[in-house]
Amino acid sequence: MTSNVSISIRRRLLLTLTEGVLKLLWFIDKVTSLDIRYLPKAFFYVLIFSISSGFFLFIGYSMRTGYLSDIAYEKISPDYVPLQSVVVRYPISRNTHPSLEISAKSAVAIDKKTNKVLFEKNPDEKLPPASTVKLMTALIAKDIYDDNEVLTVSKSCTEVDSTKVMLKEGDAFTVSDLIKSMLIGSAGDSACVIANSKIDEGEFVNKMNDKAQVLGMSSTNFSNPIGLDGVDNSQHSTAKDLYKLSKHVTSFPDLGDIVGTKSFTMYPVGEENFLTVTNTNKTLWSIDNSVGVKTGTTRGAGEVLVYEYRDDEKDIFIVVMGSRDRFTDTEKILDWVNEHYIWK
Repeated sequence: MTSNVSISIRRRLLLTLTEGVLKLLWFIDKVTSLDIRYLPKAFFYVLIFSISSGFFLFIGYSMRTGYLSDIAYEKISPDYVPLQSVVVRYPISRNTHPSLEISAKSAVAIDKKTNKVLFEKNPDEKLPPASTVKLMTALIAKDIYDDNEVLTVSKSCTEVDSTKVMLKEGDAFTVSDLIKSMLIGSAGDSACVIANSKIDEGEFVNKMNDKAQVLGMSSTNFSNPIGLDGVDNSQHSTAKDLYKLSKHVTSFPDLGDIVGTKSFTMYPVGEENFLTVTNTNKTLWSIDNSVGVKTGTTRGAGEVLVYEYRDDEKDIFIVVMGSRDRFTDTEKILDWVNEHYIWK
């Protein structure tokens, strides 16, 4: 007699699992009673039960996650991409980018949060970095000095061939104020004092190059802490390396604040006379949301600028080297990036 009762698949699975559990209990009973004749047969049932359970668990997992359907679609259509693997990583490009004409020999624009290159022109070309070198001088100063240490100005530092804040021989200043005047006003005389007080300048420069290697600035070499052109291009860097340097410098809250300061007043220790130092970075006045970072100019380097722009959505570093008009080049690159990328 044939039964017309229909048993659902779910109930069949439950019955199969129940049967498996019962046989496992039977196996345990036989083993514990030490009847060795039942061991091979019991082992076989346990193996079948384990394989069956694993298979049904796999089917359940596949139905829940769509794993098998993804594999099937992938075989049918090589272009298929599972929905859960689609991740949008901002910033993303709006469209095909037209070319951009700038005067700089080398330039790069990079999204700080993702390190994504947004614009580049000869980004690995080795060029003189000019006074952007002072960013590294500031890092070494933090390594070897306390901010409140007092350093005395030597005669030789008043005679450096560089932008100066006109420090006077014999005057004393805190390391903190010397760093500020060096990064805000690009003071070469302040950089000289920092690099020639606790250790000699040669050792100081060695520390600069060691730090560059630690930061991954593999195409950079320093020959002086001021930013003067080196003999036979011995002082050189690249736009990408200067990005690495400036990103690290601005990770220090105090240095990050300094490079965005428009002006400050410094006093020699124990004296009332003061010096007012104004930032050489004009973008702090001309472009909203400008953060800093550092300018540089020499005959060999041309105009150099490391610049940071930050708003609620984006944080962009722009580096231009060998420029004839660094501020215009930087503004062009910023406008170009804002036009051709979106962040949300």
